[in-house]
Amino acid sequence: MLDDDQIQHILFRKRAVKFAEDIDLHFFEEPKKLLEFMKGQEIETVISDLNLESMSGWIFIEDLFKSGFAGKLFIMTASIFPADRIKAKKDQRIQGFYEKPLTDSDLIQILTA
Repeated sequence: MLDDDQIQHILFRKRAVKFAEDIDLHFFEEPKKLLEFMKGQEIETVISDLNLESMSGWIFIEDLFKSGFAGKLFIMTASIFPADRIKAKKDQRIQGFYEKPLTDSDLIQILTA
Protein backbone atom coordinates (compact mmCIF):
# COMPACT_ATOMS: atom_id res chain seq x y z
CA MET A 1 0.00 0.00 0.00
CA LEU A 2 1.26 3.45 -0.91
CA ASP A 3 0.08 6.31 1.28
CA ASP A 4 2.14 9.07 2.85
CA ASP A 5 -0.06 8.94 5.98
CA GLN A 6 1.24 6.32 8.42
CA ILE A 7 -2.07 6.30 10.27
CA GLN A 8 -3.69 4.94 7.10
CA HIS A 9 -1.13 2.11 7.14
CA ILE A 10 -2.05 1.17 10.70
CA LEU A 11 -5.78 1.34 10.06
CA PHE A 12 -5.55 -0.65 6.85
CA ARG A 13 -3.42 -3.40 8.41
CA LYS A 14 -5.66 -3.69 11.45
CA ARG A 15 -8.79 -4.03 9.34
CA ALA A 16 -7.31 -6.17 6.55
CA VAL A 17 -6.15 -8.96 8.86
CA LYS A 18 -9.73 -9.32 10.11
CA PHE A 19 -10.77 -10.43 6.62
CA ALA A 20 -7.57 -12.12 5.43
CA GLU A 21 -5.33 -13.38 8.24
CA ASP A 22 -2.65 -14.75 5.92
CA ILE A 23 -2.28 -11.58 3.86
CA ASP A 24 1.26 -10.34 3.16
CA LEU A 25 1.17 -6.54 3.42
CA HIS A 26 3.87 -3.99 2.67
CA PHE A 27 3.46 -0.28 3.31
CA PHE A 28 5.27 2.61 1.68
CA GLU A 29 5.17 6.37 2.11
CA GLU A 30 7.34 7.16 -0.91
CA PRO A 31 6.47 6.05 -4.46
CA LYS A 32 10.13 5.58 -5.37
CA LYS A 33 10.64 3.18 -2.45
CA LEU A 34 7.70 1.07 -3.58
CA LEU A 35 8.99 0.99 -7.16
CA GLU A 36 12.44 -0.02 -5.90
CA PHE A 37 10.94 -2.75 -3.69
CA MET A 38 9.07 -4.17 -6.68
CA LYS A 39 12.21 -4.82 -8.71
CA GLY A 40 12.63 -8.56 -8.91
CA GLN A 41 9.41 -9.23 -6.98
CA GLU A 42 6.05 -10.34 -8.26
CA ILE A 43 3.49 -8.05 -6.67
CA GLU A 44 -0.15 -9.02 -7.14
CA THR A 45 -1.89 -5.88 -5.92
CA VAL A 46 -1.03 -2.24 -5.31
CA ILE A 47 -3.29 0.14 -3.42
CA SER A 48 -2.31 3.77 -3.81
CA ASP A 49 -3.43 7.17 -2.68
CA LEU A 50 -3.52 9.92 -5.29
CA ASN A 51 -2.55 12.71 -2.90
CA LEU A 52 1.12 12.08 -2.22
CA GLU A 53 3.62 14.64 -0.99
CA SER A 54 6.57 13.65 -3.14
CA MET A 55 4.84 12.83 -6.42
CA SER A 56 1.43 13.03 -8.05
CA GLY A 57 -0.46 9.76 -7.74
CA TRP A 58 -1.12 9.89 -11.47
CA ILE A 59 2.60 10.14 -12.22
CA PHE A 60 3.22 7.23 -9.87
CA ILE A 61 0.63 5.16 -11.75
CA GLU A 62 2.43 5.82 -15.05
CA ASP A 63 5.79 4.91 -13.48
CA LEU A 64 4.26 1.79 -11.93
CA PHE A 65 3.11 0.42 -15.27
CA LYS A 66 6.28 1.52 -17.06
CA SER A 67 8.16 -0.65 -14.55
CA GLY A 68 6.33 -3.71 -15.87
CA PHE A 69 3.69 -4.06 -13.17
CA ALA A 70 1.01 -6.47 -14.36
CA GLY A 71 -1.05 -6.83 -11.20
CA LYS A 72 -4.17 -5.16 -9.88
CA LEU A 73 -4.21 -1.48 -8.98
CA PHE A 74 -6.73 0.13 -6.65
CA ILE A 75 -6.98 3.79 -5.76
CA MET A 76 -7.85 4.67 -2.17
CA THR A 77 -7.99 8.42 -1.75
CA ALA A 78 -9.54 11.36 0.01
CA SER A 79 -9.52 13.31 -3.25
CA ILE A 80 -12.62 15.41 -3.63
CA PHE A 81 -12.04 16.10 -7.30
CA PRO A 82 -14.66 14.47 -9.55
CA ALA A 83 -12.07 14.51 -12.36
CA ASP A 84 -9.96 11.99 -10.42
CA ARG A 85 -12.86 9.54 -10.20
CA ILE A 86 -13.68 10.00 -13.89
CA LYS A 87 -10.06 9.54 -14.93
CA ALA A 88 -9.74 6.38 -12.81
CA LYS A 89 -12.92 4.87 -14.27
CA LYS A 90 -11.62 5.48 -17.80
CA ASP A 91 -8.23 3.91 -17.05
CA GLN A 92 -8.50 0.18 -17.78
CA ARG A 93 -5.46 -0.52 -15.58
CA ILE A 94 -7.30 0.62 -12.43
CA GLN A 95 -9.57 -2.01 -10.89
CA GLY A 96 -11.28 0.28 -8.41
CA PHE A 97 -11.51 3.79 -6.98
CA TYR A 98 -12.37 4.03 -3.28
CA GLU A 99 -12.76 7.01 -1.01
CA LYS A 100 -11.22 7.13 2.43
CA PRO A 101 -12.19 5.88 4.84
CA LEU A 102 -12.82 2.49 3.32
CA THR A 103 -15.95 0.66 4.31
CA ASP A 104 -15.75 -3.04 5.21
CA SER A 105 -17.48 -3.76 1.91
CA ASP A 106 -14.84 -1.77 -0.01
CA LEU A 107 -12.04 -3.57 1.80
CA ILE A 108 -13.52 -6.99 1.09
CA GLN A 109 -13.88 -6.08 -2.62
CA ILE A 110 -10.20 -5.13 -2.78
CA LEU A 111 -8.97 -8.17 -0.85
CA THR A 112 -11.00 -10.66 -2.86
CA ALA A 113 -10.40 -9.16 -6.32
